[in-house]
Amino acid sequence: MQIFESYKIKFSELNQSVQNWLTATYKQTANSFSKASPFGQILQVLNGYIQLVWLYLEDVIVESNILTAVKRRSIWGLSRLSGHSPFRTLSARGTITVNIAKSADVPQNANFVKIKDKTKLLCTNNNQHYFISLPNGFDSVEIDLNSTDYIDFKVIQGEVAKQTLIGTGKPLQSYFINIKDSIEHNLIWVTVNGIEYKVEESLYDMPKDVPSCIIKTGISGGLDIYFGDEDKGVIPPFGSTIDVVYIKSTGASGNIPSKSSNVEFKFVDFGTLNTGDDIDLNELLNISLTKPILMGAESENIELTKLIAPKISKSLVLATTDSYVYLLSKFNYALVDAYTTDVDSDGVADDNIVHIFVLPDINKKINNSSDYFTVPIDYFYLDDMEKTAVAEYIDLTGQQMIGTEIDIIDPILKKYITNVFLRVYDTAEIKTVKSMIVEKLAQYFLSVKRRDKIPKSDLIAIIEGIPGVDSVAISFVSEENEQAILNGSYQRKIEKTSALGLSEVSYETVTLSENEDPLLGIDSFGDINIGKNETPIIRGGFNDRWKNWYEDTISDSLLSSVNIFVSEIIEDTLSTKIRNTKKSKIK
Repeated sequence: MQIFESYKIKFSELNQSVQNWLTATYKQTANSFSKASPFGQILQVLNGYIQLVWLYLEDVIVESNILTAVKRRSIWGLSRLSGHSPFRTLSARGTITVNIAKSADVPQNANFVKIKDKTKLLCTNNNQHYFISLPNGFDSVEIDLNSTDYIDFKVIQGEVAKQTLIGTGKPLQSYFINIKDSIEHNLIWVTVNGIEYKVEESLYDMPKDVPSCIIKTGISGGLDIYFGDEDKGVIPPFGSTIDVVYIKSTGASGNIPSKSSNVEFKFVDFGTLNTGDDIDLNELLNISLTKPILMGAESENIELTKLIAPKISKSLVLATTDSYVYLLSKFNYALVDAYTTDVDSDGVADDNIVHIFVLPDINKKINNSSDYFTVPIDYFYLDDMEKTAVAEYIDLTGQQMIGTEIDIIDPILKKYITNVFLRVYDTAEIKTVKSMIVEKLAQYFLSVKRRDKIPKSDLIAIIEGIPGVDSVAISFVSEENEQAILNGSYQRKIEKTSALGLSEVSYETVTLSENEDPLLGIDSFGDINIGKNETPIIRGGFNDRWKNWYEDTISDSLLSSVNIFVSEIIEDTLSTKIRNTKKSKIK
């Protein structure tokens, strides 16, 4: 018996088909099966249940594919099945220096004060918690109260927490720890009956009779912990106490960059005098920030997980340039690239050198008093301390191949001027329109991730959406191009392949003919060309070919980084409104 017709697929149509069949079969009026009738209410309930089942089936299909899934739990779980352990959070870390305060009131008979490992501190500037991390094997350190020496301590952002499990005595024990907070990715300590278990990447890295375990990001969040069997690792005995110590981290918000000043820390935990008495460490010690607290990173974005999960090295080593991109992409930089070359600019073979190009996220450095057009130029680079922190983190992973070196490359900044020509309506407030254009351009250049070109069409589309603007034209002015025209020549890079198959790099001087425009940094469409390791920035501070000077700020009265010219003002009539409505529909 066929109740449904194949071309009717909507729930309302299927429900109506059931009602029509019931009415015809039992020769009843439609009112007998309305929502007010008992049988009609049963139909509505069944209809709701069927919709939920179909919705569940659709959700299962969508969430079973990492490319179409939208839930973090699904994406992270599927990435785990592919061998990728999603990055949780990385705590910021740096160095503080302490010394005995001149005004310290030292108790009688007190010769030294003991500071324990993981002693808590609070930064009053950002209200974040940190803790002192002593070298392995040190549970505490003693400070001579009569000494004038300065002592450095490594500090890590986060709060220490612990959960306790019970061993079952069975091989391949596994535990799921449900943790709602963001957990530091690397700093996890596991002890069984007080014996520390080394954290390994896989079961095959666990030597026989060596206390070790595996820790992964939980398929449904939290942490998954695995122990070994008779042949690999050590089996925690039945009834044993398994302590898991981890760090609740706030990620990037714990960073205190080198440009910060007047950073103030306070001890939260007490110290212990040699007399056995506890004492407030703030009464004895001065604290100062010696090295910036850096490398804090947020948990892995689900879109990033989709992108980098297939690139994970199955051998768990940094074997390819993609492996370096995968590793450093966790820090949410604006851009990470890695590559090798046959020879460097001096002709020396360096195929064992991995060149790493990192572009900082300027959004994290902008404050209320600055924007894209006013931030200092050095914000576009990693400073020396940040480079050192990146190199130390790569070394800390233990995944770098022997004989491989890394070279962190500074971006090559290329300056461009943006000229905007407008046709606006007479009802538009010109000052407001210009202000909105500058704001929109700043947002675009802060968010754009293209590494080939900056097309004018992107900016035109954005500016045309601003109320009061009828049409837009854009032009870019390249500092490199204008300087070449002023000098009458420029240096061109030439790459050749030698008879041995190696790349050879040289430079030659190109002399320009009269009125020749080499279009350096600009393509035939007038778009910005982005070369390797180059970063285009919209900044002035140079002369063009006609000796016009462009200010390195935004100015209404002088030529500057962004110049907005109103070429024509047209009447805003009913016909123009109708025309714009039709244009919007086409878009």
